[in-house]
Amino acid sequence: MEANRKLEVKLRGRRFQISYNEATQFLKNTALSGPNTKRGKAPNYFVVVDDRKIPIKQALKAIMDKKGLDLTILDVTTKDAVGLFRRLEFPIVVERGRRGSKADILKYAGMFAFDGSSVADKRRLYDTP
Repeated sequence: MEANRKLEVKLRGRRFQISYNEATQFLKNTALSGPNTKRGKAPNYFVVVDDRKIPIKQALKAIMDKKGLDLTILDVTTKDAVGLFRRLEFPIVVERGRRGSKADILKYAGMFAFDGSSVADKRRLYDTP
């Protein structure tokens, strides 16, 4: 695809035009940072812009905001984002996220040790003599 050629896109009933160069400029100049929490699933799909991996739905949200579309990140799917960036011929990287993974949970294994027995505690609390 020619870098300056405009691509006609229809997303959830809203039409806009975008080119490879325009998308690159939007994503270069946009600070894409989410909250610093480790909750939820980690993203699996990334778009590569100037050797920088950006979560694909966040990249699409940045473009939607710049284009003035009244859509949220929940209005679009990962499939919508992958389809758009493939049509624009951006490289897409698929990685498995680590947030909430078994390895992260297992680092806490054996951290807590309590004296006593749960069976004895149950008898003491619920069984009447």
